[in-house]
Amino acid sequence: MIKTGHLGRFELFSLAVLAAVADIFLNYPQQLVLMGGPAGWMIPLISMGICLGIWAVIGPVLSKRGDGNLLSLIRGRSGRWAVGIVSVIVVILLMLDMATTMRVFVETVITTLLPRSPISFIAVPLLLVIVYFAYSGVEGLSRVAWFVTPWFLIGLTVLLLLNTNWMNPEYILPLWGTGIPGLLFSGGIVTGVFLNVLILVFLSPLLRNPKDSMKIGFWSIVAVGFIYSIVTLVFIMAFPTETSSKTAIPLYQLARLIYIGRFLQRLEAAFAFFWIAVALIKIAVSLWISTYLIAAAFRMPVNRPLVFPMGLVMYSLAFFPKSFPEALEANNFFRLHWGWTVVVGLPLVLLLWVRFRNRKEGTGNHEASQTS
Repeated sequence: MIKTGHLGRFELFSLAVLAAVADIFLNYPQQLVLMGGPAGWMIPLISMGICLGIWAVIGPVLSKRGDGNLLSLIRGRSGRWAVGIVSVIVVILLMLDMATTMRVFVETVITTLLPRSPISFIAVPLLLVIVYFAYSGVEGLSRVAWFVTPWFLIGLTVLLLLNTNWMNPEYILPLWGTGIPGLLFSGGIVTGVFLNVLILVFLSPLLRNPKDSMKIGFWSIVAVGFIYSIVTLVFIMAFPTETSSKTAIPLYQLARLIYIGRFLQRLEAAFAFFWIAVALIKIAVSLWISTYLIAAAFRMPVNRPLVFPMGLVMYSLAFFPKSFPEALEANNFFRLHWGWTVVVGLPLVLLLWVRFRNRKEGTGNHEASQTS
């Protein structure tokens, strides 16, 4: 068993929420508009409801077995090979997500803040910081997330409020956008952005009181759903649908809109701090979980030796897309359109199977005791 320390409930809540909402700084609000039109802000709320239902099913399995995560439950039922298969599937998704997120992040920094900088000038320091945080361990990462979360929420709230003078409620009409069936379908697909579910499946046993995982799961899902919904709603009311569907980095454009007198404008650089901090936390925790899964699959006593090699693999994969648009398209494909299969689909299927086996064994033991 890999020793990882313990996590506080507020620290794990902050870590899960920040990792899930980091993509709000990319083009996800734009993609929601493309899916739902003026009603794109409803899609995260539909996804939130679906994820709450899924967590109501899988959460009790984890809280009752507070001594183990998804891997230990699978190992107890199916053996080492099943653990290896599940670990590889999750690691592939996380590596692709990390690589494309890193590339999009670097390209966005160059495009918006440092247009004359070579790409390695941004990518190499970013990689080193990510590797350092991942090497420090998930306990230290959770404390950093706990410190950053209130400042992130304050900064995001200020950014949205300073755009009230640009908002037009008529832009959210027609109310149902592309139609209720399309919204429901998109809501099911977008559950892939709720990375907090996957994080809690693996990290909830590290809580000092594992039974807190149920409450953390519910509240983190609600927080992620409302953050995505509110940001998308403000984005839609600030830009008409035709414009918002063509705006690649919505939060950056909202920051550029801020104009309150001569001396309070062009504040996008001030919000870059929150953007960078949240992106680092998201990629670092994904890298740590990837190394943890590989180490657990091969029964390694520690996962730290894997951090730097897997960081280099992520760095190499980040430059496979030939351009910024290709990187955005790859990130949308792996995470937004098909991420749900691993983020919520895989834990749901596996934990339902574990729950079924537990009930079957419990029934068998009860019948055996009655016979004897």
